[in-house]
Amino acid sequence: MNYVLTQNSSKDPSNLVKNTSVHDVKIRVGKKPNIKEFKAHSFILSSKSNYFKKAFSEQWARKEEGFFISNQPNISPTVFEALINLIYSETISIGSNESLVDVLIVSDELELLEIYQQLEKHLLENESAWKFPKDFITLCQHELLTDLYQFAIKLVCRNPKLIVDSKEFINLEEQHLIQILKCDELMLEEIEIWEYLIEWGIENTDSISNDDFTEWTPMDFSELERTLHNCIPYIRFSQMPPEVFNELEFKSILPKDLVDDVLKYFSDPNSKPLLKNLPLRASAYLLDSKIINAKDVAVIASWIDKKKGIPYRTKDIPFKFELIYRASLERFNINKFHECCDNKGPTVVVIKVRKSGEIIGGYNPLDWRSDHEYQASDSFLFSLFSLTNGVIPILSRISSKNEAIIWCKNKGPCFGFQDLWIRSDSRFGKSKQKSYEKKIIDNESFNIAEYEVFQVIDKRFSFFKLIKEIYDFIETVEKRFRENVEKKFRGIVRKIIHSDLALLNPVTNVVLPSASGSFCFRLNNLSW
Repeated sequence: MNYVLTQNSSKDPSNLVKNTSVHDVKIRVGKKPNIKEFKAHSFILSSKSNYFKKAFSEQWARKEEGFFISNQPNISPTVFEALINLIYSETISIGSNESLVDVLIVSDELELLEIYQQLEKHLLENESAWKFPKDFITLCQHELLTDLYQFAIKLVCRNPKLIVDSKEFINLEEQHLIQILKCDELMLEEIEIWEYLIEWGIENTDSISNDDFTEWTPMDFSELERTLHNCIPYIRFSQMPPEVFNELEFKSILPKDLVDDVLKYFSDPNSKPLLKNLPLRASAYLLDSKIINAKDVAVIASWIDKKKGIPYRTKDIPFKFELIYRASLERFNINKFHECCDNKGPTVVVIKVRKSGEIIGGYNPLDWRSDHEYQASDSFLFSLFSLTNGVIPILSRISSKNEAIIWCKNKGPCFGFQDLWIRSDSRFGKSKQKSYEKKIIDNESFNIAEYEVFQVIDKRFSFFKLIKEIYDFIETVEKRFRENVEKKFRGIVRKIIHSDLALLNPVTNVVLPSASGSFCFRLNNLSW
């Protein structure tokens, strides 16, 4: 691959690289049997590199037959060839087995400051210039290149599969693995992170030779814990769904106080953690909400699809939750709710209760409207955090379908016969279990700190929706074209008739000549 980098030097020595007749330097690069000799010019190298400036000085210079000699056994000939071309010109050509990072590291070793800065700038501004996992593994051996190392960590966290699914992953040193685990933007489910960590731990525990952990001895588990001891604190177990954590493989190697801390959080998210309190990881799932996160969306999406067992992983959520109303932005105005949410199709309403912090809500597969009537639907209510159940979700499906959804222009979203209503002033809610299976909150009346409404868009049908939109567009264009053609010819016919030249036969679409002329033509293809 070729790259063009801007040179800051006022002189252009690009022609000298081909003109070896005036060279005075021989640089022998590589080890046997892969050694290559390069010819260069001492004044060019000395002007760009402090390393060569010292090497060619009277104190350090080594000469053979009048030529400066430089041996570089630890540098790849192909990498050095790319570098020498860059020294002499603005172009660098990289083979499939090398990368710009390789050239940058050699430029750092040879103290080619200007070229190093150019390459660093290019890499920091162009993600496509990186080769993974190779470049990351290389930088792990040169972590003093701080800016590039930290940038590489960010790239890995945004695209972790490039590393964790590679054969190089198991050879990653602990300190670099911890840097990845510490990243808040690591785009993996927490259970996936744990599974990859276990894989790494097993491969890096010499005493474990059997992959079937059901046959392990207590000593095997103890040795695995020893290997992973420094990594475990960076796994955010509390971000796993409770049912996933309860069934977690290798949970026996976790410290008891850590397990107790996680279980306490599941029962009361407001409790103060005894151990390190890590922030929520960012998710690849884009969501604009002040109440729920991607993990909550995954749970709600699973309920919408009536998915049994473990909820969707955030990367597999088949729905887009598009924020269409946030009460605080609209001053809790009911009219604004109907303006933003009526006739928008399926929606999810989420409510945060003032003081208690409880999170409740409901799914409406129909529209919201301003009519006054009950509607039957396959809706449901839920609690994502309650004082009774903690963060263990509660799902309450409809039991009286004829009372599932209430439309009322003077109220906000209303589910059931007062099962979950937002009253006319919009800052107060009511929840009295009747039309739905379960109670979702203990207090029948509550103050609302915030509520949001999300339009639910099924991404699985987006292709078919696109096809329909294309079909509708073609149909509209066809209709307009047909109308324009008919209008155009009607104008011609009227003109002909008014000039007493011809008459139109409406059956055959033929303009017949009048007695005063012999004009005749057929209007074909007016129908599609």
